[in-house]
Amino acid sequence: MLKVPDSPYIKSYHFDDADSFIEAILRKGELYSLFNEQFIFRGHSTDRYELLPSALRGFLSLDNLKASKSVPEHDKELYSYLSTTELTQIQVELKILQDFFNVCDKNGLYVPHIESLRNSFYPGVDAETLLLGNKWIPQEYWELAALAQHHGIKTRLLDWSHDLYVALYFATTGVYYDPKERVDPQKCFMAFSKGEKNPPTHNMEIWALDINIVMVNPAKIPLHIIQPRYHNNDNLCAQRGIFTFWESIYPGFPQGDVKNYIKQTTDRRTLDERLDHYFKENDSPPKPYLYRVTIPQDAAYSIYSHIEKMGYNASTMFPGYDGVARFLREHNEIRQYSLSHPLQVTEQ
Repeated sequence: MLKVPDSPYIKSYHFDDADSFIEAILRKGELYSLFNEQFIFRGHSTDRYELLPSALRGFLSLDNLKASKSVPEHDKELYSYLSTTELTQIQVELKILQDFFNVCDKNGLYVPHIESLRNSFYPGVDAETLLLGNKWIPQEYWELAALAQHHGIKTRLLDWSHDLYVALYFATTGVYYDPKERVDPQKCFMAFSKGEKNPPTHNMEIWALDINIVMVNPAKIPLHIIQPRYHNNDNLCAQRGIFTFWESIYPGFPQGDVKNYIKQTTDRRTLDERLDHYFKENDSPPKPYLYRVTIPQDAAYSIYSHIEKMGYNASTMFPGYDGVARFLREHNEIRQYSLSHPLQVTEQ
């Protein structure tokens, strides 16, 4: 979902059908010429989603509070306030990464070396990281956060790919697998037989980010790019994964006024909002750095069929036996589902 319409730094494209979109991404097409090797891509099955990392969708600490039986009822109002602060949010995110590190390590799985975690024998907050610095996420945690993010842990990272077709794979298959998006085939067929469209569909969404905004002047913009190691991570390698996050600057260790230390609330703006605000605040020359491409969900089957023929499917996105089994299920289920939803089938 684009939260910054008509921005000189963010540009939108819309394609009405699969054919016009595919033509645009093929050689000599409009998007093919635009998106060079400096772009990274992210696909959403619906344009109702936002460019917001999982750790900032809701209050992690408030979720913990609601589930806790150890907090007295009369203290819950205070704890509810604290759950909205940046310090508490970072504490919870840090604890999640610590737990991921410790459990992986105890089970003999690779984790990057982090001195303060490796030599800490006391569970809880890593005071060295949290109190002696004022940036989150610190660089020594980047690789751990990327590993955790790739395996479904909530972090401040956003997943991207160097490959546009990988983003298309996740956007198109998401139309069929996302429980919020999947529609009833029988109702669709009945509506189609009456010349109606039921229920109304949304748009798929592809985001393209020009990473030159970071590479040209990394000292100024707080957006960071994390290129994870692909060694021994077949899925991440196949998907050509890469991550971004917006660095948080929070107050240093309090010297007296604790209230000022905890009053900073968590910034939950989406990436497009942050970028637009940053460029405007710094009077940057008007130039699009973030692109949003929307295509009707009805085009999902045709686009999926196109990229599948090019070798982009579950067996290549998830190398191994599980990926092959997923591909066979996916291929048959999507085809059968699309045949029962004629609006999505066009000539190939």
